[in-house]
Amino acid sequence: MKTSILSSMLFLLSTISIAQGNSPFSQFGPGDFFESNFQTNFSRAGLGASITSGNSLNPINPASYSSLTLTTGETGIYSSTNFLSNESSSDVFNNTNLSSFALGFPILENVGMSFGLSPYSKQNYSFTFNETLQDNSEVEYEYSGDGGLSKLFLGFGASKNGFSIGINGQYYFGRLNDISKVKYTSSDYKNIRFQNFNNVKGLSINSGLQYNQEFNTQNYFNLGATYELGNTLSSTNYILANYFAVNSATTTNNEIIEAEFHETSNFPVDTRESPEEGTLKLPSSFQTGFSIGKYDKWEASLEYKNRDLSSFDLNGNGTALKNSNTFIAGASIVPNKKALGLSNYWKNISYNFGVKAGNTGYSFNGEELSEFGINFGVGMPLKKFKYQTENFGSSVFLSFGYLNRSNSNLGLNENYLNINASVILNDKWFIKRKFK
Repeated sequence: MKTSILSSMLFLLSTISIAQGNSPFSQFGPGDFFESNFQTNFSRAGLGASITSGNSLNPINPASYSSLTLTTGETGIYSSTNFLSNESSSDVFNNTNLSSFALGFPILENVGMSFGLSPYSKQNYSFTFNETLQDNSEVEYEYSGDGGLSKLFLGFGASKNGFSIGINGQYYFGRLNDISKVKYTSSDYKNIRFQNFNNVKGLSINSGLQYNQEFNTQNYFNLGATYELGNTLSSTNYILANYFAVNSATTTNNEIIEAEFHETSNFPVDTRESPEEGTLKLPSSFQTGFSIGKYDKWEASLEYKNRDLSSFDLNGNGTALKNSNTFIAGASIVPNKKALGLSNYWKNISYNFGVKAGNTGYSFNGEELSEFGINFGVGMPLKKFKYQTENFGSSVFLSFGYLNRSNSNLGLNENYLNINASVILNDKWFIKRKFK
């Protein structure tokens, strides 16, 4: 019911105000999906199926853990600014918080593991719809939502004779909150607010395969694929409704504003003591592609990703979403990774690029939104150059991303500027000491 009502209201653009949340499309499915914020993936626009590294993390494909040669940790800060516009208005919204965290390390030769925490989806929207009643009084419907899902993951990867296989066990948790208000201009009716809370938790898996073929000691070809199972999670739901009045109020700066005064003792609907048990069906996703490159010099990749958004279901309510299909191309270049000395610092910087294009799966009145994105990132090494004997590869990464989602027939545009600042730390653990 949520999807059918909100989708029809959202795109009656002649009567709907611009969305006040981060994205009007986050009302559908479990919210806007976070693509991987790990720098290996983010700085190259979401590549990951065919990428492998000995000193960076790639949770998109857990088979890549088998290539870890150093204990590797990553965390950082992520900021997203959305420039949202339709045919009559525009606005700007920003969201900044901690990005993902993970730690990975080799446990045997050609066997590695990783665990961490990362965001999965974010719901943040708000819009209004006005209507005139038969008595000529006005009524305003306001719909908003917040919350989102996160995931904890623990994964292993192993390789032999160029073939790698891996699996991530993933625990999803979070809450999706949907709020609707009905505001009347006539005193004959009482304003009412409904709050619908969905607490979600459950397990799923992400599996991956990779094949590596070396042409000589320097050049290589990687082929990879990853599949994320669209599992069914449990959802505990309750509804809370209350009446409220809209009156004038004075702020601390002596400014008179319009404020809502909510009743806190009389709830016409309150199911907190007897919540309903439901389910949330996550969409599955598949990503595959290949990479070619020269060790410690450059890598170029091309991948395809499909996400089965049409399978999403929350408490028996499906959506009108379609499947999303995205093509991603990217590259990574390091001028001279083995160059030593402060004078050669700039030769050690890694430059990452990525571009993607496809359809979002958001479809309304037969019109679907397309998306285009381009990312760029630089990795600045943290090293001891004077007496260095090993290349640990610790780096500070700063990456930028631009994403456009639009459809000219709908008259709606979203332009995102994303900034991702991360630290990747490498070290050697579990070294057997030798004494003479």
